[in-house]
Amino acid sequence: MALAALAAFACGGEATPQPAAQAAETSLGAGTTPEATASAAPSGEGTARALPVTPVSVQYRVVDPAFEALPGARAYYGEYSGGGYQLEVPDDWNGTVVYFAHGFRGNPPELTITPPPLRQYFIDHGYAWAASSYSKNGYEPGAGARDTYALREVVARTLGAPKHQYLYGQSMGGHVTALSLELYPDAYDGALTECGALGREILDYFTSWGALAGYFAHVDLLPASADAISFGTRLKDDVYPALGGLDNLTPAGRAFVDAIEHLTGGPRPFFREGLRQNYLFNFVILFNAVAAAGPSTAAASNIGVQYAVDDGFGYTSEQINREIPRVQANAAYRDAAQYPEFQPLTGRIARPHLTLHGTGDLFVPISLEQSYRRTLDAAGAGDLLVQRAVRRAGHCNFSEQERERAFADLVAWAEQGVKPAGEDLSGDLRDAGRAFTQPPEADDPGTVSAP
Repeated sequence: MALAALAAFACGGEATPQPAAQAAETSLGAGTTPEATASAAPSGEGTARALPVTPVSVQYRVVDPAFEALPGARAYYGEYSGGGYQLEVPDDWNGTVVYFAHGFRGNPPELTITPPPLRQYFIDHGYAWAASSYSKNGYEPGAGARDTYALREVVARTLGAPKHQYLYGQSMGGHVTALSLELYPDAYDGALTECGALGREILDYFTSWGALAGYFAHVDLLPASADAISFGTRLKDDVYPALGGLDNLTPAGRAFVDAIEHLTGGPRPFFREGLRQNYLFNFVILFNAVAAAGPSTAAASNIGVQYAVDDGFGYTSEQINREIPRVQANAAYRDAAQYPEFQPLTGRIARPHLTLHGTGDLFVPISLEQSYRRTLDAAGAGDLLVQRAVRRAGHCNFSEQERERAFADLVAWAEQGVKPAGEDLSGDLRDAGRAFTQPPEADDPGTVSAP
């Protein structure tokens, strides 16, 4: 009942509804989780609290993986240790296989398979592709990495040893891909990610969203004793009225939006348009995280996150960082042996990685690209990363031209040593993406700063 009420509350605002495929990627984390006790740690003048852990046991089943091949190709499908799989091979196969790592789907019991967005391009250009359902749903990039790696054996038994193998990850699949490049450094020739959740920072991002919203609304939104009903009530009765809608933001709401802009990468094209798509949607994600709090929720933290706000909003950055509630990750879910996906990425990769990210993505913000760049540079692997921004709002909202160009450039880089063009996303993003947005949006540059 509480979930339905919050969904109705969210849909009653001015946020643009998400496409059906994207709406499936809604709640943070669930899965079978052990009991664990959090330890508190000091932060600022208060005490850090861990979010609750609600063990969720799901009996998964693979939905029939049968599919019809495109003209000029043949289809293989079935089940394996990693769930269900699909493999499509063109009649004029060039010996290369692309493994697609899908995004987050919530935690339904049905395990399904998603073909890659470049499916037609792959078949037309001689590439085979393979995709796994993974063995579980939820925010489980570790399972995604292991199950995709295991799919290589299925491909080898079916086709023989491929000449080249690439990873192609989308959204949570970007975390799968980044993790795979570190765990299996020699398994793939290179990787392409779109709108990638590049590391556990995506979990911390939603924690920060809730912490900032509660701070500016003067509501303790993330208490250790949170539950779905009280959380939904706080959102509906306290937080949303205190912040307002995007078309009638209160002073507190304007401060919140400004802080979110800084948190997600700073002033940039289509920030406002992307915020409109996800302003209420991200609160629904927070709600679902509390309603089914699994490993990824327990691993989330905003310890050490430095928040910023511009002058003129009635707050200072120093004040916010001193006073904002801090959430500590549950130590049991930061255990490297059991949950490598919730450890910081090391940045130690051995193969080329090309990334695409929308400037107006507020579901998986472009700030994760900035963090990923810092990680690889610190590890001495920065030359193996090429990043591209796309000046557009929305999550995974790329054109066929952008995707095709990126994949072709990755292959030329991996097989011929021709490193493709990219751009520096570590600083001011207001001019980012001009060379890689195909075609440009009619209203470019969109809104480059918060209201």
